[in-house]
Amino acid sequence: MSDDDVEQIHRVNTAIASKDLDAVSRSLHPDVVWEHNVGRGTPEEGIYRGRDSVLQLFERIVEPWAYLRPEPSRIEEVGDGEYRIQGELHAKHADTAAEILSPYEQHVEMRDGLLVTARMTSWVNV
Repeated sequence: MSDDDVEQIHRVNTAIASKDLDAVSRSLHPDVVWEHNVGRGTPEEGIYRGRDSVLQLFERIVEPWAYLRPEPSRIEEVGDGEYRIQGELHAKHADTAAEILSPYEQHVEMRDGLLVTARMTSWVNV
């Protein structure tokens, strides 16, 4: 498992949690493909192609939340530069006091330090 890839995965999660979309952008390959909750029926469900499209998705996702923090508990290399990630998504909507915990799973491909493809599935509608 590449320590650089794992560190980059953590940097992307940190950037999302801090709503630092510039840092997220620097972590994405220009032709990135992000599959978000495909088959789950969530409002943002879909396949997003290209850095701008993925950043627009993240803008919509993080906007209504006081915080949205992915915390991976397991990162497993499943191929050259490909990782399966399991964890919990900690989220608190800006208008409520309660935190939502949602298990999530990702499959990501990293190349040259950039996120090339990702498939994200969470089990709670956030």
